[in-house]
Amino acid sequence: MQKRLLKVSMMLALAVFGTVPSFASGVSNAATAEVNQQANAAKGVVKDSTGEPVIGATVMVKGTSNGTITDLDGNFTLDGVKEGDVIVISYVGCETQEVVYDGHVISVDLKDDAASLEEVVVTAMGIERKAKSLTYATQKVNGDELTRNKETNLINSLQGKTAGVSITPNSSGAGGSSKIIIRGNKSAQGNNQPLIVIDGMPMNNPSKSQVESVYGGRDGGDALSNLNPEDIANINVLKGASAAALYGSMAANGVIVITTKKGSMGNVRVDVSSNTTYETALDVPNIQTTYGAPVSSSGALGINSWGEKISNGVNASKDFFQTGATLINSIAVSGGTEKIQNYASYANTAARGIVPTNTFGRHNLMLKQTYKLLDNKLTITASANGIIQKTKNRPRGGQYNNPLIGLYTFPANGDWNHYKNTYEVYNDVKQYAEQQWYRDLNNDFSQNPYWILNREENIDSRNRFMLSGTVNYKITDWLNVQGRLSYDNSQDEFTWERHASTSQVLANVNGDFENALNRYRQTYGDFMANFNKEFGDYSVTASVGTSFTDNYSKVYNLNAGGDRYIANYFALVNSTKNGSSQSITRKRLNAVFATAQFGWKDMLFLDVTGRNDWSSTLAFTPNGSYFYPSVGLTAIISDMVKLPEVINVLKARASYSIVGNDMPAYITNPLNSFSNGSISFNTKKPFTDMKPEKLHSIEFGFDASMFDNRLDFDVTFYKTNNKNQYFEMAVPSATGYSKYYFNAGDIQNMGVEFTASWNQRFNRDFTWKTSFNFSYNDNKIVELDNRTNIDEADRLPYVPFDGLYGTEMRMYKDGAYGDVYGQMFKKEGDYIVVDADGKIQYEEGKQKIGNMNAKVNLGWGNTFYYKNFTFNFLIDGRIGGNFFDWTQASLDQLGCSKATADARDNGGVEVFNSATGKVEKISAQNFYTQIGSINGGSGDYYAYSQTNFRLREVSLGYTWRSLLGNGRDLSLSAVARNLFFFYKDSPSDPDASMSTSNAFGASSYYALPSTRSFGVNVKLSF
Repeated sequence: MQKRLLKVSMMLALAVFGTVPSFASGVSNAATAEVNQQANAAKGVVKDSTGEPVIGATVMVKGTSNGTITDLDGNFTLDGVKEGDVIVISYVGCETQEVVYDGHVISVDLKDDAASLEEVVVTAMGIERKAKSLTYATQKVNGDELTRNKETNLINSLQGKTAGVSITPNSSGAGGSSKIIIRGNKSAQGNNQPLIVIDGMPMNNPSKSQVESVYGGRDGGDALSNLNPEDIANINVLKGASAAALYGSMAANGVIVITTKKGSMGNVRVDVSSNTTYETALDVPNIQTTYGAPVSSSGALGINSWGEKISNGVNASKDFFQTGATLINSIAVSGGTEKIQNYASYANTAARGIVPTNTFGRHNLMLKQTYKLLDNKLTITASANGIIQKTKNRPRGGQYNNPLIGLYTFPANGDWNHYKNTYEVYNDVKQYAEQQWYRDLNNDFSQNPYWILNREENIDSRNRFMLSGTVNYKITDWLNVQGRLSYDNSQDEFTWERHASTSQVLANVNGDFENALNRYRQTYGDFMANFNKEFGDYSVTASVGTSFTDNYSKVYNLNAGGDRYIANYFALVNSTKNGSSQSITRKRLNAVFATAQFGWKDMLFLDVTGRNDWSSTLAFTPNGSYFYPSVGLTAIISDMVKLPEVINVLKARASYSIVGNDMPAYITNPLNSFSNGSISFNTKKPFTDMKPEKLHSIEFGFDASMFDNRLDFDVTFYKTNNKNQYFEMAVPSATGYSKYYFNAGDIQNMGVEFTASWNQRFNRDFTWKTSFNFSYNDNKIVELDNRTNIDEADRLPYVPFDGLYGTEMRMYKDGAYGDVYGQMFKKEGDYIVVDADGKIQYEEGKQKIGNMNAKVNLGWGNTFYYKNFTFNFLIDGRIGGNFFDWTQASLDQLGCSKATADARDNGGVEVFNSATGKVEKISAQNFYTQIGSINGGSGDYYAYSQTNFRLREVSLGYTWRSLLGNGRDLSLSAVARNLFFFYKDSPSDPDASMSTSNAFGASSYYALPSTRSFGVNVKLSF
């Protein structure tokens, strides 16, 4: 597959770039002659206050829709310009400037400015709008924020930089998934992650394997982690339903709009980037080394560490983790003529994890070409992306096949080096090597970590290919039509070979073999007509169109069932039973949509949108079509009334919208399954009355610029109510079904977002830019089962979700999404109650012990410019919520944690004895073996505060400007990420998770520790 993908990529490169003189050393003589004959083509260059070329600045003829943006060198060419026309140049963070065109080359140096209302931003469906006209909150992040401190998953670079966006990386190393939540969780059992859009077209982002139980599982990765951050020009976050309304049921959870780089006109430009970082474990559990495991008369070590006190004990974790390394190298080439511009890039990512044998590699190839034909009336853009990715031994959380189990629980009086160096010994009788470990392998889940790494090897590979094309025809200067088409195809393969003598609890006596093959494809297309015209004081910008999205997935799970004939022969034919399965899922969404913005004197704007969806998931129901409207109003108050001089710009906005959230396929007509020669009949009742979830959203806010545009801030208040939740409930067996679905409920999110930035220039050489973002979200289950046609006694009392350690997430009316329930112990004051025998006493039933969602997210970023030096740092944090550290519970129960050693040294743990009515001490072993038990009953003992503040990013760099010619720079930076915590309550990182699943967002059970990284970033342009 890799060879075929590379071959296709090379053919595309030849087809796209080999047939035209796109990458000429300069503009051809013929092209130059043609340009010189065009008196109405204005050329120019835009730079910032430091002399750097400004990439992506908006250049427009005032009073018209005629505009363009600057290329990678800050150059632009704008057709249709007459002498005397006023040209407006704007860019985020800079003052907007106006220049009267006199027929000569335009040179503009933009001044720093916190006000950005004149900036043009990309909104839903790829439609460009002035920031001042938007009736909802968005936040734009430029590409340099993603590449300053690179991550293998680019979305993690947004942590702490966007208000209202919570990003939680998986504890699975390089290439792992990340959970993205915008303005809180909205769907009980559906999808809560935002839609990802690339260049206006939705990206395929199918659900992948995740850890969903205490026994573990694997992270299958996500689609966003595949992208090369160097290819991204900017990311715009559409936070609310109003901003995303045009995407209908695909975007109830917000939209991440990614705009990729494109070719530039003129000489060939080459940008080379090389990033090298080294990672070390940040928060390894605190293991005790002063007490060993019990030793039997034969010298065998026990399975816990409740033995005698020892000296010179071993902490195996200090020897196990290695220094990880990540190398990301990329090259981008851009150039072309006025008619044809090209962009091509290649990136290579190679990572070595902190766990031995864990490696990650990725190749990214991108080709993009833009044609301007028919006197620039016709614009054609075509792009191709190829991704080849491979991960070996991706870390996994949970109890099965996890090396951290044996590592953290290894007795301090054991011979670690022996089991490290001799994890297997050849058996002459069986004629294969057997695992060596200090305990019986077939009685529990602990195994030799080095056996797991070397003899339970797994490989996760992905081959992905994305194609997209856009054709835009300009009928008049105020009307154009556009068609777009994208195709996204990926193939994931997972192989897992477990050798003989792996614990028979987990594998066959002669070994095990698993091969999973997942194929995903998405085809998307839309057609739009766009209108933009002014009528005196009035302006109208409108679009109308239609779109379709077709998703298809085929999943094969190929398992060697039954017994194995030959030990360590990993093939499906080496089994007594075929354990394979196959599933096919297909969904299609058709839609028509329209949007219009009416403006008055460029100070008052009214937005209306409407979208109608036809979803295949609603087949077999009478509800085949749904309409989603939105309306918004924006007023530039500073243009309407005279305000104090300190206020430069003041804008007020408000909007209301309704969008949907699509349902899983086949709920309305559940399918039977076929496996091992027999049919498994469906037992769930068809949901023929199903309706899609509907999200009702209202928001209003203010944007302002003050003090000569040095201060820029905005504040947004929002409230969303997601109704028509779909739930599952048991049904009496006499009906012939086991479960049925129904619509009910109302999940509400209400909150505030605030962002502010200050730009202070002290002198010509020294500038300070600082930005702060804050968001607060309050979630509430307003209604649960509010069906009026059902007796109250028969309604769903609560919605349960799987959990860890005897806990579970539950949704009750008047509760909140993420509430975690468990068995609570009785307490007398601050002391846990025990009976006369020292047995902990518990309250009846399960009670709420915490919530997994933080209420407040914030970030504070600072950048200092001194001559050619740049210093940047970012501090971020979360306030509220709980993190459930079940690793600590397990280590306590087994006597492996430092807390248990301290308790032994102190003579035990103080508790309240209900028999004597006094505070007394019981042995540390008695206390911790109860409270840390996996069977539950730990109450809120391991529910730590999720509140934390950390130094997220630091970088210090120097740029040699124009070292290789005008605009050809060399930059060298020292970078660091996730350095340390200013404050943290939990034993492990509360911002990392073992899964992206809804109910596992803030818990850890033997998950990989977070890492801190240090490195160097080099960028060269020539």
